[in-house]
Amino acid sequence: MREEVGKALAAGIEPASAGAAPVLDSLTALYAETFARADDTELRHWLITRLEAGSDPRAERHWQLLATVNGWPVPPSLAPVFTWFIAALRTGGDPAPR
Repeated sequence: MREEVGKALAAGIEPASAGAAPVLDSLTALYAETFARADDTELRHWLITRLEAGSDPRAERHWQLLATVNGWPVPPSLAPVFTWFIAALRTGGDPAPR
């Protein structure tokens, strides 16, 4: 997700644009395969719920502090990735027929 959404962000693709559809469809297909679920509207709503929970700034700060305390590299912020992906899921509509 980080890589694919990162490419979309770097290319200036807005999450509500037609250019976001292939990125969104590719990612939801991978999530569907990973979690043995259908790539449908229900999966997309489930992903929104999971991403919103994972995008809590307190959780990100926790991981940053944990890395600092343990001498690990501090991971880059995923906030822009989560924000883009959530917005694309909300505006992307139903999955493309396969």
